[in-house]
Amino acid sequence: MAVWGVPRPGPGQLAELLGRRQELRAWARALGLELTGVPADLGLLDQAIDQAIGTWGRHSRMSAVGHEAGLFLGTVIVAQVPGACWRLWSNGHPVVRLPAGRDLDVVAVAHDRVSTGAPLLTETYARAAADHRPG
Repeated sequence: MAVWGVPRPGPGQLAELLGRRQELRAWARALGLELTGVPADLGLLDQAIDQAIGTWGRHSRMSAVGHEAGLFLGTVIVAQVPGACWRLWSNGHPVVRLPAGRDLDVVAVAHDRVSTGAPLLTETYARAAADHRPG
């Protein structure tokens, strides 16, 4: 996903735009899960990804799940980690800017999770929550 527009959307607009993950929520509901946007949801999502991979294997259907899961991970981080915010790279790709100033490509992280099994979304969140401002 790339986000384009003139003027470029600010962090608040990005949070609204990228936080809608209705397809992921519907997929999770079909598995009996209700995602509410809290960090505990990431553990449920890790389990659901493992379950889906066990059923479907690692193929193109899981790629869409990975993309949605990445944006959901970013939404949880932005909502829960003080100082974290959405940011766009020059190519329009959304990333999460962590409090210490490092960009976290949450979509790439989730694609890795789906394609290789690691890192867990919960582990990524824990690392992001532990990120501190320099100083």
